[in-house]
Amino acid sequence: MKELILFCCLLFAGLDAHAFVVYGDSVSVGQGTLKAFADIDENGKVSRVGLALSKEALEGLPEHDPSTYVATLPSVLNIPPYNHMMVDWMPHGHEPDNVYGLPHFDFHFYFIPNEQRQAITCMGDDRDVCLMQPDSDELPPFYVPTPEGVPQMGWHWVDPRSPEYNGQTFTSTFIYGYYNAKMIFMEPMVTRDFLLTKPKFEQAIPSPLVFPMEGYYPQSYSVEYNADSCTYLIVLKDLVYQD
Repeated sequence: MKELILFCCLLFAGLDAHAFVVYGDSVSVGQGTLKAFADIDENGKVSRVGLALSKEALEGLPEHDPSTYVATLPSVLNIPPYNHMMVDWMPHGHEPDNVYGLPHFDFHFYFIPNEQRQAITCMGDDRDVCLMQPDSDELPPFYVPTPEGVPQMGWHWVDPRSPEYNGQTFTSTFIYGYYNAKMIFMEPMVTRDFLLTKPKFEQAIPSPLVFPMEGYYPQSYSVEYNADSCTYLIVLKDLVYQD
């Protein structure tokens, strides 16, 4: 049924419901653009959801202050749990400095509306809500929490097995985010230097036993460069519909 609904939405939008990629509106980043996208097969099934940065987007970025960019898929596409994507450019990295102190992008795939995300403070009374412990079956294996939540984001959980926590230089990692004891985002985090190598990187990601809502959840993510379109692609892959 979910594939049929998506198929009908595509026809209503005047799009050919064969295998193709559909893009959201373009957002200016650096000297280039950012777009959200989804891959739809001939049966109306979603196979990938991701973000595409043009090659020029890595040039002319702010050198001192962090910047935030919000991207969305076309409103005609209902691809739960994804509501919007928020990308943070961190020119000096962030805490912990000895791990994530390199210039990088935070690619957040949010499940909640943008307005609800912006209302998160993780301070005062909201700190207790932000740091409310999720049930164990709603946490991916091995992941541990960071000390505090982040305003307009949530509570980040990291994998201590990741290379950057084991003596290697941070290049790319995968983070989960929670608020009010529920998962609200997934986040590939990638350094600018790693993107400039034009990588073809893919990694499986641990998943919880229970998900916060019905939708398409990834079993892996990738960071790759598409030479034909001259874009860097940050992709949630191998999507499985969870009831």
